Amino acid sequence: MNTILMSILGIQFLSIPLSILVYIDPGTGSIILQALVATVVGIAIAVKLFWHRLLKFFGLRKGSPADPISNQDDLPKKS
Repeated sequence: MNTILMSILGIQFLSIPLSILVYIDPGTGSIILQALVATVVGIAIAVKLFWHRLLKFFGLRKGSPADPISNQDDLPKKS
């Protein structure tokens, strides 16, 4: 069983072409560029949405008393 599997893998390995000629058309290039721009914009929006949390996480800003996220324990309990 092991020798059969190794023989099949060896034949497949030898059938791989040594040089591959690839053509990338303009449509493919524009999709790659579009994906890169979308990634950069997505990261920028995520940073903008969580900017204050990031500053607090890195210790560059302390939570203010008016900050609703840090004051959740001070809220009155509902019965």
